[in-house]
Amino acid sequence: MILAIGLLYLGLFTLAANMDRHRRTLAGPWHQPSIAPVLAPLGWCLIALSLLSIARVWNGGVALVSWCGLLPLIGSVIMLGLTFRPAWLKLGLAMAMLFVMTGLILRA
Repeated sequence: MILAIGLLYLGLFTLAANMDRHRRTLAGPWHQPSIAPVLAPLGWCLIALSLLSIARVWNGGVALVSWCGLLPLIGSVIMLGLTFRPAWLKLGLAMAMLFVMTGLILRA
């Protein structure tokens, strides 16, 4: 579950960074022309990996329902961050990376 949360946050953040309206708000290295075309496929792959990581821990139905509950939760965190505190989303990236590392170590 921890790994799925981190991957889902990274995937949704990557999709938001790919959009023109959010790219200005989320100033960072993803503005480079060589990185911009890769962001959307990378975001979708991270979202798919989050689903696979939660399906590995729980059985099919419970995993899908849990993931469908996490999706709007993490999406609303990113949406509110984009609206009110975009700088906090970069702190969220560090937290998401910490969640991914913790999830990989604990296999949870």
